[in-house]
Amino acid sequence: MRDLKTFFKDIITKPPVVFPLVALFHVVLLLWTVYSLVQQPGTSTEISVLWMLAYTTLWLATADMRKWGAMGYVVVTVVGIVIFLNAKQQYTWIQYETPMFISDMLFCFFIMFYFKRFR
Repeated sequence: MRDLKTFFKDIITKPPVVFPLVALFHVVLLLWTVYSLVQQPGTSTEISVLWMLAYTTLWLATADMRKWGAMGYVVVTVVGIVIFLNAKQQYTWIQYETPMFISDMLFCFFIMFYFKRFR
């Protein structure tokens, strides 16, 4: 098992430059979502925190060039899109949104572009 210093060094040095930047974006967005939850408890932010926790965890594994993290990120993105499209079609009163909608798909493109380099 690696220590935390080696893990962060690997995340910064192993992948292409876009992966650590997206990882930083995910961490900042997760912290912002948690801050929003603390400021307004009892809103629908709890689900957004869980989504962002899943996205951040899987992207950190992706930035470590792990294939399971990349596939998990794509699966979570597809599930989020399917839920979003079904909720909008069936229930007009549901205000469901994923924390990042367009950026998810863009990040999945980066994953697919570099997929052969994952281990």
